[in-house]
Amino acid sequence: MCFLGAILSIILSRAMKRAAALALALASACNTDPSAPHLARGNVLVNTGHRDEAVAEYREAARLAPGSALARERLGDTQYDLGRKAEALSSYREAAAIDPGSVTAHIGVARVLADQGDLAGARAELSAGLERAPTNLFLLLSRGNLAARAGDRKAALADYERTVHLKSDNVPALYQYGLALLEDGQLPEASATFDRLLSVAPASPQGFYGRARVFAARGEGALAGEALGEASRMVEPDARTRLAEQGLRGAALDNAVRETTDRSLAQMQGDPAFSRWAQDPAFRRAAWRQASR
Repeated sequence: MCFLGAILSIILSRAMKRAAALALALASACNTDPSAPHLARGNVLVNTGHRDEAVAEYREAARLAPGSALARERLGDTQYDLGRKAEALSSYREAAAIDPGSVTAHIGVARVLADQGDLAGARAELSAGLERAPTNLFLLLSRGNLAARAGDRKAALADYERTVHLKSDNVPALYQYGLALLEDGQLPEASATFDRLLSVAPASPQGFYGRARVFAARGEGALAGEALGEASRMVEPDARTRLAEQGLRGAALDNAVRETTDRSLAQMQGDPAFSRWAQDPAFRRAAWRQASR
């Protein structure tokens, strides 16, 4: 299980939202679309933590622009964040019907289906998206993640490998590829992949966590503890930087950072890869010194 699943999920989702917001700003500068002000207000409300109010704005934007996939994508994203997944699924499917090439809509539908336990349906949805956008990193990474959840390690490895070949400096792709190599027993290749990740992003908690997993697979507990300590130290500042880049501010940012950091550290501490050293005082001091502060 990926300890940074929470971070990656949030970052990927918010990256798509940021791209949508940019597209909206460009469109607004060129026309008088009556839905644009509602989309803009919805974006501000989401970024300040007022999602219920944002839903109303996005719903109005969708009403005013019946041919807009963007309004329905944003509505679906916000409904999903609020836990209203049935409504989100409907919004995403409306967006996909309007724009069959919408990456956000395909990922949104797949995410809800996966939450409902329909991994096959979710993977099929992403495959449909890849037919129209075969080099889209979001779709490839998402399909690889679902393949891993379904226990189809070879399919996951193939998707991650393809993603890395398309974008060799993409941190999430390198991280997932490294983990897939590790699960496949390819330790030297996994180690080289995490080294590559850290050369691209030296302050990446994913890189140090992956390195810790490699050390653990080799039975090198002391080195695994040191690498985990580096990863745990970097989780909070990394989450803050990346979430701030997606537009969160003030209390909304603080809350998201705290939630993401706590969840990631808890997943790290519960990772069975390190269970053999769970009662080793030296390992615990090295690995969890940051988490205990």
